[in-house]
Amino acid sequence: MRMALSQQKSFGIIFLGAVAVLAVWSGLTYTGIVSPIFLPSPTKVGASMIQLIISGKFFIALMYSFARIATATALAALVGIPLGILVGFSRTFERFTFIIFEPMRYVPISALLPLMILWFGIGEQMKIMFLFIGIIFYLIPLIANAVHNIKKEYLLVADDLGLSAQETVRRVVWPAILPHIWDSIIVVNGLGWTYVVLAEMINAKEGLGYLISISGRLQRSSDVFAGLLFITIVALISDRLLRFFRNKYFSWS
Repeated sequence: MRMALSQQKSFGIIFLGAVAVLAVWSGLTYTGIVSPIFLPSPTKVGASMIQLIISGKFFIALMYSFARIATATALAALVGIPLGILVGFSRTFERFTFIIFEPMRYVPISALLPLMILWFGIGEQMKIMFLFIGIIFYLIPLIANAVHNIKKEYLLVADDLGLSAQETVRRVVWPAILPHIWDSIIVVNGLGWTYVVLAEMINAKEGLGYLISISGRLQRSSDVFAGLLFITIVALISDRLLRFFRNKYFSWS
């Protein structure tokens, strides 16, 4: 009962917050305090969202953006999870790679765009690699921290049983960190939706980021806000779906 009441209270606070934002937004726009070119009214943004859905542009843009993020995240997982486990499991490897992995977390992702263009051109490969680089250097330390936080008792038991390093990873480390790996995927999924706008500003023909970019150039501010709201909504939905999957299949930790 207490949990149910807490959830009701939480939803109530979220609803009140949304109403407050909408009220301030309406007050600033309908009264003319802020010019529509800088902040379009809720009705104009809503009309733009409906038009983008009816025309099919939203679904096409979503398909391209989702494909790019999913591909980059899958590649980052294939490379980053083994590296993260190795970094967490081996202090020697952690020190050896410190000069690469640690500084890259603090490099502004936008600063890598010229380098990505130089290396991969301006096509689809560049967009995916840009997202990949932006994701993987956050994923690796998250996985490594999960390994570091494994209970020492588990590793001591594995050592007492005479398990090899490979067996310890497979039978002890992997089951212990699997829920945390999924938590890390949830985190980098949010990063992907944040970075996709930058990735799709360069020579893109479709995508939510492209939709926002081209609308800004044409000074269609209502379409810009519609695109931002679409990205926010889609990112939140994908986050909730990943969390549901985590709670259903990886609930032991």
